[in-house]
Formats: sequence, structure tokens, C-alpha cells
Amino acid sequence: MLNKKGLFVILGFLVIFAVTHFVFAPEQFSARLVGTTMLGGVAFLLMTTSIVLSTRLAVFEDWFGGLDRVYQVHKFTGVFSILFVFAHFIGVPKELPAGVDPTVHGLVPSAPLGMVSLVLLVLSLALALNRKISYSRWRPMHKLMGLVYLLVIGHFMTAPAIFFERFSASGYLLIGAAILGLLAFLYSVLGFNKRNKTRFKLETVNSLERATEIVLSPIDKSLAFKPGQFAFVEVQGKGWTEPHPFTISSAPSEDGLRFTLKVLGDWTRKVREELTPGGEVVVHGPYGRFDSTNARSRQVWLAGGIGITPFLSKIRAMNPGDEREITLVYAVRDRSEALFLSEIEEKAKELGNLKVVLLESGLGQFARVDIMKEKLSGSLDSYDYFLCGPKPMVKGLSKDLKAGNVPKNSIHTEAFEFR
Repeated sequence: MLNKKGLFVILGFLVIFAVTHFVFAPEQFSARLVGTTMLGGVAFLLMTTSIVLSTRLAVFEDWFGGLDRVYQVHKFTGVFSILFVFAHFIGVPKELPAGVDPTVHGLVPSAPLGMVSLVLLVLSLALALNRKISYSRWRPMHKLMGLVYLLVIGHFMTAPAIFFERFSASGYLLIGAAILGLLAFLYSVLGFNKRNKTRFKLETVNSLERATEIVLSPIDKSLAFKPGQFAFVEVQGKGWTEPHPFTISSAPSEDGLRFTLKVLGDWTRKVREELTPGGEVVVHGPYGRFDSTNARSRQVWLAGGIGITPFLSKIRAMNPGDEREITLVYAVRDRSEALFLSEIEEKAKELGNLKVVLLESGLGQFARVDIMKEKLSGSLDSYDYFLCGPKPMVKGLSKDLKAGNVPKNSIHTEAFEFR
């Protein structure tokens, strides 16, 4: 669930900037000029926020409720910054005030830098929202946003005083944001956002039904994590160019790590077909706040397909005597696609407090609230819900649970997609 603390921090900065910009605006500036430059400033602050969030600092996980939520906010601040840029471009006066020499003004690079930035921002938005572009191609193109950010800084730092007073109260705020954004950009580009890395040896690659399990053993030290967390997996070697996020499916007490990957694209298909034991894998993390330990004792864990992975880690970490009452609802197309079902059922017999409900859509059994009412022993609002699976399923269930009087803070979800 998204923690709103981070959103309030962002909103607070934007409000401070807007108020400062209007209150301390030079008297000779028209209301239109003050308003449109304010829109440009908000766009820049949102762009700075997006870059700062990409540093993966732990404090942001606390503020937003996990790195998956941080990346969601990163995406939306980027999109909204472009919308504010459009509003700024359309509204800002194009004509020069009386008495200003157009020749001198033409020597200032602010306008061309702004135009180039606008074009690149539009292209960046199109690339960011195009789901057909593979991750391996999208990732390096997305990094070009750093260049756009530099151009935008150049745009407002060279803006003539007739349009924007840099050395005003709001101008100083933008300069401070620019310094922070540049430091965050360098932090990420130089790889400091990947400093929490652990080296592993690839022991086994297991082909499952439409999925692949990789088993890793530590080279120097193991990775401390909590059940339900995820990490970025980076295979070392020629042809393996970028890290990918996956939920850890092993228990924290195990010597190594296990990841279960659904075969969805080129990279996961390559893992299944080409990856061989013996090589080195670097794991960055752990990340995430999909933690059920502080929830109420009666819990529903609902997994859709490969969304079983965070619950696998939780189940494998459980021991007899656990006082919680847990119902695992496992939604798949048919029983053959239910990964590790036999292991889960055996664990349920051992634990005694874990009830497994398998829903097969091929038999007309779907993850719906009315099914929940049939399978659960109490009222819907007496449980905490942890949902992980395809976005339409999680979104629909969350909506229906709220309509069924389940409090919003009792519904916990894992963002299934980062892009």
C-alpha cells in the first residue's frame, strides 16, 4: 500500500515554491508571466523529484511504502512534469516587452534550449509509455532523461530577467533543486544506487511450467532479507547487460537464494534457454515493504499466477506454532500452472494454521469477493489482505473489498510492474 508521507513531502515543496514565487514576484511582471513561469518551475521540481527517487535510498522506501511504490511515484512525477512543461510552453508570453532589443535577446540560448528540451521530453514520454519496447532497449533510452534535465537547467539559468528573475526567493529554490538533482543524477550514473550488492554463484536452473527457478549460493556472504522482499538480479557475463527485479522466493534461513521467474520476455526466455550453472550473479537489494508480520492475525494471501513468489518466501519461513490464521488463495488457469503447489500443501499440513484454496479459472473459479465470502470463516472486514498478481486482478479485488467494507489500510498490494 502506498504510504502518503512521501506524497505530502512532494506536495509541500511544490506549495512552498508556488507561494514564494507569487508573493515575491517582481512588480513589473504580469500575472500571466508569473503564473506560467510558476508552471515551469513546478515542472522542473517534479522532474527533479523523479531523478532523486531513482537513487533507491532506503528513506524513500519508508516514505512511500517500498521501492515498487517509489518507482510508481517516479513514473508519475515524470509524466506530470511533462504536462506542466506543455502548460508553461503554451502560456508563457512569446512577445518581447517594449524597449527590449531583439538582437541582444536572440543571443541568449534559453529559448532554443527550452525547445530542444520540450521535443526530447515528448519523445521520452512516448518511449516511457510504450509497452512494446523491450526492457533491454527501454532502459538505456530512459537514461537519456539525464541529458534532458541538463538542458532544462540551462533553459532557466539563461532565461532573461525580463521573463524570470533567477536570483529571487523562488529562483534560489530552483537553483537548490538543480544542485540536488545533479547530485542525485551523478549518484545513479556512477552506480552508487547499486552499492548494496551481493555476489552469488549460480547453482541450478530449474525449468518449471511456464517459469524458471534459479538457485544461487553465496560467494562471500549471504543476503539478509525479509519474506516478501525483492531484489535486482544481474547476471555477469557477455550478453547479460542489465539487472531485472524479481521477488525472492526462498526463506531467509536458507543458505542461498531462490528466484522464480515467469517467462514473459526476451530476458526471462534467455535465462531459461541459455543460462548455465557455474557463473556469477550479482544481487542488488533487498527492497520492498510487502510485510505481513505486523498485520492482524487473520490474513488472506491472494496470489495470481507468478504472484505466488512473495508468499512462497513467507510460507517457507513459517514454523509450527505460528498463531496467525492464514488463508492462501492461489488463482491459476489450471492446476498444472500452480507452481510449488505440492510443497505448499505439505507445508500447510505441517503448520496447521495455513489453509490453501486453489482457484482454477479454466473451471470457472475466479478470484472474486463472492468466492472469498464462501471460503472464509468470518466477515470480510475481519481479515487483512495481501494481494500479488496481474494488475487488473489486484485492482478489481481491491475495489470490491473496499465496497465490502474492508478498510483501505487492511488491503496490502505488491506492484507487479515497474514500468
